[in-house]
Amino acid sequence: MSEDKRLPMKVVGRQGKPKVNALTFDPMQRMVNVLRRGRPFVPKGVWRFKSFEEADKWMMEMLTRPRNRESQP
Repeated sequence: MSEDKRLPMKVVGRQGKPKVNALTFDPMQRMVNVLRRGRPFVPKGVWRFKSFEEADKWMMEMLTRPRNRESQP
């Protein structure tokens, strides 16, 4: 199409440079996977909360909880 027949458009966002370089992040992610032994930080499933504060509190408890004694070497 010629320049004058194009539809008017608005640019909402632009794809820029990635914020995290995957090559530099990869060693840290591998270390976390080894330390967690492949287990996720947060239990999988659907979780419902009455407020964002309650959800944030639960998330922090899940991220900082100690490992189970049975799974320790």
